[in-house]
Amino acid sequence: MPITDVAKKQIAQRVRLHMKICFYCGARNSIAATRCRKCRNSYLRLKNRNLGVKK
Repeated sequence: MPITDVAKKQIAQRVRLHMKICFYCGARNSIAATRCRKCRNSYLRLKNRNLGVKK
């Protein structure tokens, strides 16, 4: 069911897309994280935020 309310859509995108991913264990971390919450490694990347049509 698509979300039509703009404010709710922005909240949902922030929760789903604004995070960092650990290169080693794949854990999701907060956007402000400097180390992984599971393996304590500092090798983090931003989650890909490309929104497109699923194939």
